[in-house]
Amino acid sequence: MKLKNYFFILSLISTLLFSCQKEVTTVIQPTQNEVLTPNTIVENLIQKTVTKDGSKDNIIDNASCISVQLPVTVIANGTEIVISTEADYVKIEAVFDQSSVDNDSLNIIFPITIILSDYTEVTIQNMDELESYTSTCNGENEPDDDIECVDFNYPITFSIFDSANELTDTVSIQNDEQFYLFLENMNESDIVQINFPISITLADGTEKTINNLDELETAIDDAKNMCNEDDNNDYNDDDCVNCTTEQITEILLTCSWMPDTVIVNGQDNSEQYANYIFTFKQDGTVVADDNGNELQGTWVIDQSDNGILVKINFEGLPDFSFNWNLHEYNDDHTEVDLTLEENKLTLEKVCLEDKTFLENTLNEGTWLVANFINGGVSETDNYNDFVLDFMTDGTVTATKNSDVVNGTWNVIYDSGKLKLVLNFNDAIPFNEFNEDWIAVDVQTARVEVKHIDSDTNAESTIVFERL
Repeated sequence: MKLKNYFFILSLISTLLFSCQKEVTTVIQPTQNEVLTPNTIVENLIQKTVTKDGSKDNIIDNASCISVQLPVTVIANGTEIVISTEADYVKIEAVFDQSSVDNDSLNIIFPITIILSDYTEVTIQNMDELESYTSTCNGENEPDDDIECVDFNYPITFSIFDSANELTDTVSIQNDEQFYLFLENMNESDIVQINFPISITLADGTEKTINNLDELETAIDDAKNMCNEDDNNDYNDDDCVNCTTEQITEILLTCSWMPDTVIVNGQDNSEQYANYIFTFKQDGTVVADDNGNELQGTWVIDQSDNGILVKINFEGLPDFSFNWNLHEYNDDHTEVDLTLEENKLTLEKVCLEDKTFLENTLNEGTWLVANFINGGVSETDNYNDFVLDFMTDGTVTATKNSDVVNGTWNVIYDSGKLKLVLNFNDAIPFNEFNEDWIAVDVQTARVEVKHIDSDTNAESTIVFERL
């Protein structure tokens, strides 16, 4: 019998076959509403639920019916990236997000192994071979067979009976792949009983206990269309599936915002708005400040069938006056992405009070380098007895007896972070300070900033203390 051959293989690989209870002679009548039969509605729903979902790695293969086995090496916009886990997909997204107007490209280093929806593994040698499989998948966001809004909670056990209702085997399933293969190897003559109760988890995280096949069929059928299956090729674009209008309202009311990216009708207009600061107010007005020149508009947050809308209207700023779709915002709420067809608006948080406080603090009095850790190594002694004076005109001098070093300083916001920008050109040892330093702790007599080297991830820290 085909199913019994499968059980034998499964026992050797996973030690999942508990016992072959040939000694049982007592006739046990399986409960009819617990017996799983091939080609029934509930069996079909179960199989769709445990089918391999290939949409998580669409940023690599642009296909929801296959998955690329990890690890895999790709070249994204010229940058080589090793993808070892699903969490590494965000590395590709980060490279793509460095620019909103370039043409993103991704090349896969072959050979690779792909996994089909039935868990079959295939070795692929080149792009032509890969496309022969991806071409069989449905397009972006088109309906497909797999059900992603329900997950089984494992283990799930089955009792196997012979035609005389004698218990012959007990099998424990540990994951979707084993469940799928189990169903594939069932024959209509097999008597397979699911040992209820089992539990499933819905897309919203709700766990539900299931006591029989009727309940299971109803639960899957009710939930199968209750989530966004995210079968498109834009990785991690579903950050706001569970966002609320209250959340985005609270975020926009916190501090002010700079337009980092402004794309209208496919044209990048970001540079002309580089000095704009937007302040959203509780009364529904929004002020756009361009170096002291203010324009007043309106804003409102609304809910639509396609998600949350951020409706902005300025009489004199048509590039911002749209009913924007809330695309996503980052984890620390310092960046908000809005989209509308070919238009894109990315806002970065600017807390003007913090910027002014840091500027005023450094302007007042003179400072010494109390601590400098350069890539994990203390180099504080190189700055002993130097006194720093931060001038209002953006220059800074470091003086030690007759030794004077000149540089420049500026306080900016970049990627939602308050930064101190220092530049002493080639003047040793202060050329080590030529970086954009993130403000970590700003007090009236103490300022701590840090910089993380993007290549080595080494962190450097400067602590200035007022004399």
